[in-house]
Amino acid sequence: MIRFSPQVLARPRWLWEFGRSGRIPDLTAPNLAPPGGAAPTFFGAYYEWMTTPPPTWEDVEWMRKTWDGPFMLKGICRVDDAKRAVDAGVSAISVSNHGGNNLDGTPAAIRTLNPIADAVGDQVDVVLDGGIRRGSDVVKALALGARAVLIGRASLWGLAANGQTGVENVLDVLRSGIDSALRGLGLSSVHELAPDHVIVPAGFHRALGTTS
Repeated sequence: MIRFSPQVLARPRWLWEFGRSGRIPDLTAPNLAPPGGAAPTFFGAYYEWMTTPPPTWEDVEWMRKTWDGPFMLKGICRVDDAKRAVDAGVSAISVSNHGGNNLDGTPAAIRTLNPIADAVGDQVDVVLDGGIRRGSDVVKALALGARAVLIGRASLWGLAANGQTGVENVLDVLRSGIDSALRGLGLSSVHELAPDHVIVPAGFHRALGTTS
């Protein structure tokens, strides 16, 4: 039995195309199209990504020399990698384990955030990516040293449910949660947040890539 999500049922054209062809629509990745060429399918792009060797630090340095604008490096979970990213000239790092997609045993990004922020937060912008579901999650991340957070799934849920209005609603919910958490802490701004505003269990922080 095939079950359709509410999002699909809300898009009759999608349902009609599926019923007429008997196949899932062929998704494409327009932003990955070569100059003058056709966009690859989603699965084609995913296969190419999975079979492409990971970038080296030399690649990062080359990109920094080629691009003189803001440059964020995503996927930093180790203190030594954070320091090396600073040496490579990045302007920001995203503390992220890619949602555990690459290695599901990797510690949650929030557990590696504070040691990284302590090590390089005065040299580059440190942002947290992963696990943000409510406004209080944003407050925790900022208290532990992040300058900002990235959201993915939450905004996509809003987009799938109600387009732009749905995304705006998600942002409103997050903002309301941030305001509520700040009031509960007796603070008037996120700029007043500090690590001692969060009760952290012993052994929670994971300072990967350090000699201690």
